Amino acid sequence: MTETIQIGGRAITYELIRKKVKNINLHVKADGRIIISASNRVSKKYIEDFILRKADWIEKSLERFENREPDSNHEFEPGEGSIIKLLGMQYQLHITASTENYIELTDTDIRIHTKYPKDQKKIGSLWDKWYKEFIKGVFYQVVNAVHPKFLSYKIPMPDIKIRKMKARWGSCAVYDSRITLNTALIHAPLVCIEYVAAHELTHFIHPNHSTRFYAMLGSIMPDYKERKKLLERQGIYY
Repeated sequence: MTETIQIGGRAITYELIRKKVKNINLHVKADGRIIISASNRVSKKYIEDFILRKADWIEKSLERFENREPDSNHEFEPGEGSIIKLLGMQYQLHITASTENYIELTDTDIRIHTKYPKDQKKIGSLWDKWYKEFIKGVFYQVVNAVHPKFLSYKIPMPDIKIRKMKARWGSCAVYDSRITLNTALIHAPLVCIEYVAAHELTHFIHPNHSTRFYAMLGSIMPDYKERKKLLERQGIYY
């Protein structure tokens, strides 16, 4: 059974397992799932009071998993002929000697123009700077495009935070008027990023995953289910 509770402006979904145990057991998994096991004698209110008492520990555990760096083998290292997926499309990297350092994105390629074509460290630094700015530009553009759909609900334009997250595509802090988007979203098609932005903005009205939450999301984005399925096929947890 899946339930949702509000903790500090953040909607926390947990899985409740009823079984014969003496105490309430709480586990936060590496993929972001929160598992609660309790006997049938324990009321839902008592369980949620227990979760609230453990809120700080839960938050720290989630943040620890979300901020954990991926294995180094999965880090992208730009090099001649490397392939990277951006916005659902594959691009091949080409490194060109140049009198200036800059990166050019074409329809099919990403061209790294550099004064140091043999210096992997400097190429990596140039790439990291460009990549971060590219992600920031795309995410801000998406949120600015989706936000007007929520104006009738008087939702303010949120602050946008971008970071690596191990288990979720995004999160929101209602009281801080902030949404956080996973950097890995940059690999997904634009319509998927729009879906996550709409999903998080809907939480400003319904900080849970209730029927009313999905009804509102459906009124804002009628094809959200198709977008969500496409996102799930990208190979990263939401």
